[in-house]
Amino acid sequence: MDLTFDQGDPQNPRGHALLYFRVDTEPDKVYATYVVTLPVKSDLTKYVPPFLASHLGNMPLTDLSAFAMPPVPEVVDSVAELERLSRVRGDDLVYGGSMFSFDLARMMETATEAVQVYSSLCSDALAMTGTQVEGAAEALGEELGQTLSSPASERVPEPEPEPDDSYNVNEVLYSFMSEPDKLSELSRLLGRLRFAVDGEDKAAADEVGEEINTLARHLPEEFKVGDLLDAARDNSDKSSQLAKLYIDRCFRLSAGDGEAAKELENQIHLLHTQD
Repeated sequence: MDLTFDQGDPQNPRGHALLYFRVDTEPDKVYATYVVTLPVKSDLTKYVPPFLASHLGNMPLTDLSAFAMPPVPEVVDSVAELERLSRVRGDDLVYGGSMFSFDLARMMETATEAVQVYSSLCSDALAMTGTQVEGAAEALGEELGQTLSSPASERVPEPEPEPDDSYNVNEVLYSFMSEPDKLSELSRLLGRLRFAVDGEDKAAADEVGEEINTLARHLPEEFKVGDLLDAARDNSDKSSQLAKLYIDRCFRLSAGDGEAAKELENQIHLLHTQD
């Protein structure tokens, strides 16, 4: 399989990419997934129960160094949106060619093959970089010696590196999730947050709180995820009840059950007014 880099350099890939495909029979649709290559290989057999391993297909559990999420490419708005995302986040934008959208197994196989090709490009780039560094060591040493021996007034101060906070995989993952999946993820994160709060682990609570804030940007404002987060950060019984009401309200709104959501809103208001 040949990959086409719409953005990025195939000789020096970034290690994370938006990968998209087209379907010949559906010219108006674009399917995409997000590829990540890991700097450290993982052995997932340590974490996946044997009865689940058989459901993970051909995923290399004992030597996982790269993966795509979602594993089956999903329909996205347009290539233009992918171009915007890749520019903002600093991702490679890679075209994997055409695929069959009516066969999920073949879609997964095509995506997996593209991941392997992209991972190989990353490995080749790292190997080449290592060779170049070794070959240029002497020249760099001479340049450094000249710099250190020159008067301080002649040295040009190096600019301080700007913090790079664009690389946030969760932003892309959440943008691909359906609303029910986002709410399931929200429930999971709330469980982690309550565990951290109950254990008085402020660092963990702050970390999960940031993840929830990121997810909140991909949910409607009427879900009031910010209020839910405020309630979940407090380990009092009242706040625990509020958090449960807020998350239940989110699911009701998502299901279109306005009456039930309104009743939950009234319960939340009543609970807020209690001492």
